[in-house]
Amino acid sequence: MANLPGPEQRNGLVQRAWFLPLSASAVWWLVRLSLLGRIPFETGIIVGSLLHFGLMIAAVFIHDIQCNQGADFIQGFKSNLRPAVLLACLGAASVGILHHGVTAEATSLRKLERERFIEQSLSSDEAFAAIQEADPQLAYMDRETARQRALDGLRFQFEPLWHVTASLLALLAAALSTTLFVTFVGRVLRA
Repeated sequence: MANLPGPEQRNGLVQRAWFLPLSASAVWWLVRLSLLGRIPFETGIIVGSLLHFGLMIAAVFIHDIQCNQGADFIQGFKSNLRPAVLLACLGAASVGILHHGVTAEATSLRKLERERFIEQSLSSDEAFAAIQEADPQLAYMDRETARQRALDGLRFQFEPLWHVTASLLALLAAALSTTLFVTFVGRVLRA
């Protein structure tokens, strides 16, 4: 029971639990907005993903160092999970706002490029036969069915709700694994 923080400490923990994710989110926005138009679309997605993960590790490490000096593993894990989950939620919202708000035109153009690629790849029977040889799943499908399925899958991928949901699920998984890792490493370093 001696490891439990008092009311004054808990208020500080709550403030830090909000401050770190908001700061990390602001850094993410700063970097992503500064790179708009300077890097290709897919590279921007990779940079954004790696940046979310790196900022999450940093935020949880800072939180662990500042807030969990005397806590046992479970208390530290629960405490570290708060800013990680908050950062995951902010990150998923940021991805949705960036791709379907701020850069909606670039996202739509990328979708149109992919649609054109599908149309061109499946424009002739010869091109489709070559694709069928490479992909056994297409062997039992006619060209129009394959084209329609590819277009439907592409539209699903670019659907804003799906995009935010997929981002949230990936970032929540990263939050859980990052928190587990950081909490463990924090305990080892303090031992």
